[in-house]
Amino acid sequence: MLCSRLRKPDQIDCIVDALLETNLTKLQRESLSKRYKFLLHGYRGRASRYSYAYHGLRVTITIGSLIVPALLSVQYTGVGPSDVQVYWIVWFLSLMVTISNGIVTLLKVDKKYFTLNTTYQLLLSEGWQFIQLSGRFSGFFTPELEPTHANQYKFFCHFIEKIRMKQVEDEYYKAPDQGHHGTTSTSGTAQDSVVPPTPQKGVLKSQVDVNAGSTGQEEARSGGIARIRRQNTAPSSLSSAGSVPFSSASGPLGASGPLGTSGPLGASAPVLPAIAESERESGSPE
Repeated sequence: MLCSRLRKPDQIDCIVDALLETNLTKLQRESLSKRYKFLLHGYRGRASRYSYAYHGLRVTITIGSLIVPALLSVQYTGVGPSDVQVYWIVWFLSLMVTISNGIVTLLKVDKKYFTLNTTYQLLLSEGWQFIQLSGRFSGFFTPELEPTHANQYKFFCHFIEKIRMKQVEDEYYKAPDQGHHGTTSTSGTAQDSVVPPTPQKGVLKSQVDVNAGSTGQEEARSGGIARIRRQNTAPSSLSSAGSVPFSSASGPLGASGPLGTSGPLGASAPVLPAIAESERESGSPE
């Protein structure tokens, strides 16, 4: 393999060689070798160029900003050849500092430097995790199956493209596309509009909804039982406080019920077990 023949192995060649040794199909190996390798080489080249530009411009701005005030603070007596040379040196350094600062601000060199290097390292990390079947590729999305390179292939491709599209949105423009895969937040902005959805995300979400529904039914059933108990115990407290009068003509347990027709609950009021028990203990009037 190319990785083992190199004195200083290249990470991209090592990852690609390891991917070609997996139990994937020929089409899948070729897809990874072309697409994934192309992304790694592209991001490494761009990250390297922006690294040189970022560090060079920042060094120019920092050193020039320190030298110019130092030269301007020197006091000169008279005008001589040395004074003219210092004048042009100060003018040139000031111009270089201004131009460097303008390039960094206009082209966003600092932001692209951090974004490209971060994306490149993320792609490398995803590749090694997929080869070792670790991290999110250790069976997190397929808990019922033993993780293999074959059943984790689609998840690996998804996350590679997701990292790529996130970087594109950060560098250029976040499209406000609200397709059937996009979700809209409370502020009205689209989330994951361009980024493809995670495989089996809908299946996992439906399982969560089913579990939440069963839990809600249990809570509703428990709440109904508690309300029935409160309704049965409420009249007992009212009778003990003397707020529910009895019918003196028919007695406590007369044919017309424990409550008179003119009582607060009407003739159709239910029998109160607590009232009947208290009357039995005290005895019925003759």
